[in-house]
Amino acid sequence: METGPSQRPLSFRPLSLRWYECAWIALFVAAILVFLPIVIHRTCVKGFGDAQVFFRAGWAVWSGFPLYQVADDHSWTYHYPPTFAFLMGFFADPMPGFPKPVWSLSCRNSVLVWYTIGIAAVMLAQHVWANAVSRALGPINQGRWNGWWLLRLGPLLALLLFVGDGLGRGQPTAILLLLMVTFLAMYVAGRTHVAAVVLAAAITIKIFPVVLLALPLLRRDWMMLAAVAGYSIVLLLLVPALLVGPSATADLYVQMWSGHLLSIVSYTPNPQIAAEVNFTSYDMTSVGAMLTRIAANGLPQSVTLPGWAIASQYFANVAIVMALVWGGHGRFWRLTSGQPPLSYSALVAGAVVIAALPVMLLVSQPNYVAFALPLVAIAQVEAWRRDGMVGPSWWLVGWSLLMWLGMIATEVEIVRPLRVIGLVTPATIGLVIWGFAVLNRARVEAAAR
Repeated sequence: METGPSQRPLSFRPLSLRWYECAWIALFVAAILVFLPIVIHRTCVKGFGDAQVFFRAGWAVWSGFPLYQVADDHSWTYHYPPTFAFLMGFFADPMPGFPKPVWSLSCRNSVLVWYTIGIAAVMLAQHVWANAVSRALGPINQGRWNGWWLLRLGPLLALLLFVGDGLGRGQPTAILLLLMVTFLAMYVAGRTHVAAVVLAAAITIKIFPVVLLALPLLRRDWMMLAAVAGYSIVLLLLVPALLVGPSATADLYVQMWSGHLLSIVSYTPNPQIAAEVNFTSYDMTSVGAMLTRIAANGLPQSVTLPGWAIASQYFANVAIVMALVWGGHGRFWRLTSGQPPLSYSALVAGAVVIAALPVMLLVSQPNYVAFALPLVAIAQVEAWRRDGMVGPSWWLVGWSLLMWLGMIATEVEIVRPLRVIGLVTPATIGLVIWGFAVLNRARVEAAAR
């Protein structure tokens, strides 16, 4: 297909910037720089956030203190696989009365490095994703906007509050996002082992990225499934077994399951988990939490979900899975014939799955809404394809303002119904439904190069 003088494929290199594009970039850089001292003060002086959970887990696993009993200054504990705790050794933060390891960083330096890693991860995630999406685009009129920058910074500005929430809490959300989008990009590019390694790494940090195996499972891609399983065994089992021994590794997983995960996934928390996790709080974004608050017209007396809300959550999750199966058939997978080439449709499907996580997970706070970044980028691309020109999508700007309002209303009671409902949840559901509509009408296009 020939292109006119004003049309060309979306550039893989940054083009000359106009003043308003420079203003966007300056706004984002300023937000990063201003937020850093706030995060350090909140974490090291006020003791806010979740970073100390990971820092203290890094100390416990290297010092011999029981990993799943160690708590931060809020009495919050570590719920995740042990391998990630080993990786946090450089940030080791001992419990009061214990000596600080000579190899670990100070609190301020730990927060600085951890924050910098988060910023780098989210920027690299957007870059990897933008490159993957750009390969699937046909010619497009760049017009008065620079598509290279807009595809990378547009989604970040749209969800800046949620990205900042993850960075401020000290959660590894940005790292998980990077690993998940890299898996999708590498999988579509046919790089099986690279894709498998990064997905296994994501599962090692927090288990829920395993949902992305839905794509190779539907495609009956046994090689990818086997590769992810193999690398996961190495990271989850062999690495800790080499460091502390097979018996100690087995004990760690028994403690993780019996003392933590079982209480969370069963919605019947033990006293320790009940003191840490409020399944119905205003900042919980799951469907079950939203429905429970609406029924109680505020916060219910119990921190756990009623049976009907749990059933509603399971129903919503099954509906999302069924929509993926139905909408993706003939696009990125087939039931009876050969599988279609991996292309833009698979990227859309993966973006929808990641974006749906905040409303599907049992425990999900606003930082997980940053997982919608890839689908917001798809929304930008779809607007450009519809209009035939790069530029801001005004419906997407309106949706972003709605998300910002929802985030603010969660923290501050502006209008009570907004806080009770949790505006972020229905807005995220709306984006996911839109993503399924895109997937449903998509056809196999040019395979990613």
